[in-house]
Amino acid sequence: MVHPWPFRVYTVSELTFEIRRFINSQFKDIFLEGEISNLRIYPSGHAYFSLKDEGAVIKCVMFNFFDRYFGKDLCDGLSVLLRGRVDVYEKRGEYQFLVEEIETKGLGLLTLKFELVKRKLKEEGIFDSKWKKKIPVLPQRIGIITSPLGAAIKDMLRIIKKKFDNMQVLIYPVRVQGREAVYEIIEGLKYFNQARKVDVIIIARGGGSIEDLAPFNEEELARAIFRSEIPVVTGIGHEIDFTIADLVSDLRAPTPTAAADVVVPEKKLLKENLELMAERLKRSIKRIVETERATVHRLFLELKQKKSFFDKQKLYLDDVSFGFLRAMFDYLKTRRNSLSALNQRLNDLNPESILKRGYSITFTKEKGEIVKDADQVTQDEEVYVLLYRGKLLCKVERKLSL
Repeated sequence: MVHPWPFRVYTVSELTFEIRRFINSQFKDIFLEGEISNLRIYPSGHAYFSLKDEGAVIKCVMFNFFDRYFGKDLCDGLSVLLRGRVDVYEKRGEYQFLVEEIETKGLGLLTLKFELVKRKLKEEGIFDSKWKKKIPVLPQRIGIITSPLGAAIKDMLRIIKKKFDNMQVLIYPVRVQGREAVYEIIEGLKYFNQARKVDVIIIARGGGSIEDLAPFNEEELARAIFRSEIPVVTGIGHEIDFTIADLVSDLRAPTPTAAADVVVPEKKLLKENLELMAERLKRSIKRIVETERATVHRLFLELKQKKSFFDKQKLYLDDVSFGFLRAMFDYLKTRRNSLSALNQRLNDLNPESILKRGYSITFTKEKGEIVKDADQVTQDEEVYVLLYRGKLLCKVERKLSL
């Protein structure tokens, strides 16, 4: 039943058709310039990408790209001039630019910035292999800086659990797109370096356009990675993506899952290697023991064959020992006699022994000098006379000449 509306009512298809017809008539052959982003070339040979400038973005399609521009060097960030028309994709109600011709103009701003930062850091030597830190063979704990909501972390955790089911993982959640992502990733690096709770750090995010990966091309992040005392592994984007962070990191993996795969060893393989090494060690020890046992047995037989030699040596040792003891006895006897003679002589020379035999020693009273000559004293001078027992105080009556 048709309602007699006093105004026209469009269906969605009719409105979209009218918009498409209007746009086609107004923008049927125009030139458009901008920077390529999110370039994808499908097996069909058609190329899909976005063209953007500082204020807007438009989707573009070029059919039969391979047939018409095979070998043409197109990439994200390239500045191009397009000729074509604006069209509306009616099924989704989206407008897009159908490209007829492409003329490359040069690198876009992001690509140019990438090259400038890359050249600057390379001249400083930050990319040199001598600064690359060794990745631990068996890390005890891994730190991952990435978005907790992306597919990348799920794939990484799956890989880690599969390879080493009890590996400890710490996740520092950050944004991985936009200008703020740079500062959050730098804070993640600072946290792990200060806490010292991990043995290796992985910085990861899934694939994206050159704009999506822009935070990983920032100079500040590159320098933060370089300053990290803990080894840093990057797994950013797809295999074809290459960022400044990849160049400065200690190891670059082509994807986030590849980063997890290269950092975490295969637990089962480690066990097998340990068992193999243990078996080799046992065999080596067994060979050494058997070799030494054979050597001891051989030496024992040699010693047994030389028994007569040792018997002769025993007799010789007995002779030498007896001679040594006899010589020592004679030496000690001679030294004992000499010591007795010296002791007797000391006794004879002892003043006390002389006094005991009836001799005496005379001292002057004033000065205490031993009197050896009569001229040392005067008449009526008092002197001491030392006897064996006691001392006499005497007075010189007169001096006599011999």
